[in-house]
Amino acid sequence: EQARPSVWQMLTESPADMLIVLGIATSLGAAASVWLAWWVKKQTLGLEPGEIVGLVEHREAMLHGIKEGVVGLDQQHRVTLINDQAATLLSLPADAVGRHVEELDLNERLVDVLTGRAEGADQIVLRRGRVLVMNRMPIKRDGVPIGSVVTLRDHTELEHLRDQLDVTRTTTETLRAQAHEFSNTLHTIAGLIELGEYDDVKRFVTRLSDARGQLQAEVTGKVRNSAVAALLIAKASQAAEQGVALRLTPETELGDVDEQLAADLVTVLGNLIDNALDVFRGHPAPDQSIEVELRTVDGRVVVRVRDTGPGVAPDIAREVFRHGFTTKVAEQGGQRGLGLAITRQTCRRRGGTVDVSNANGAVFTAQLPIAPGVPA
Repeated sequence: EQARPSVWQMLTESPADMLIVLGIATSLGAAASVWLAWWVKKQTLGLEPGEIVGLVEHREAMLHGIKEGVVGLDQQHRVTLINDQAATLLSLPADAVGRHVEELDLNERLVDVLTGRAEGADQIVLRRGRVLVMNRMPIKRDGVPIGSVVTLRDHTELEHLRDQLDVTRTTTETLRAQAHEFSNTLHTIAGLIELGEYDDVKRFVTRLSDARGQLQAEVTGKVRNSAVAALLIAKASQAAEQGVALRLTPETELGDVDEQLAADLVTVLGNLIDNALDVFRGHPAPDQSIEVELRTVDGRVVVRVRDTGPGVAPDIAREVFRHGFTTKVAEQGGQRGLGLAITRQTCRRRGGTVDVSNANGAVFTAQLPIAPGVPA
């Protein structure tokens, strides 16, 4: 049996043109290998495979270990990356990666921030009882946009602290209003004494005492919860300094409620009264008054706040509870348009509602179940 020729024999016995073709092919292959190695090294930024694996492991550890939420999006606003904190804060499903943000059951405000329709730094978003601060940064490669990264922080605790500071501020404003009122009263009494009108002094003091006692007696007689009653008395003094009369309706009757419902009522009632007072700051009227009604109907506490201002235009009635909506100029660079949004969130969290209508002024009506229900 004849032995098969070796590769060397085949090469030496091949025609000259075959050797030329083989040489060219070998050269091209070597050149292609060199170019491919250069291209791969360029794409991997000069990193070796082991270094790339280490970077990926470090990236995953950092991404899921930080307290801030991180969401990556492509140009079509599909989720490309999400860490554990973001999934928790936004209540995203496990299959969120690869889906468009509008498919993820997110509210309009949140979608606007994620897609860049709402521009600006430190955007505040409300999401299922949380107050989130979000920032969006576009990503470019060689000057071409390829997506964006959104970071988010949970500021719920800070907002609670701010609410406590607001309570302190309200107390301070109430004390200031009472001090101003007391100063005017003393000046009046001093003037009457200088004139020798002692009988008028007695009648004046008696009338003031009766008026103050009547307000407190009316509030505490109709509202059994001390926190809600204290808020109403404080807001009445604050409104009086502004020249606004705050009064309860004859139908008002609220028994004692649990601590959580009382806290929610203070939030809702305080924001609605503040909103009414803001109306009069921008639109002074001859008869400036706020009417408050609190009563229990079919297992719900109904809160109704009516003002004698210009009312709410029908075309914006649905927008007033959206975060960021306001007809006022921001004061001292602060966030505006958050009070009514928080009011709606508080109501929905208990399974309640809040809406607005017009009746010789704006009428805001909130309904909060006495027993918390499924969040709306």
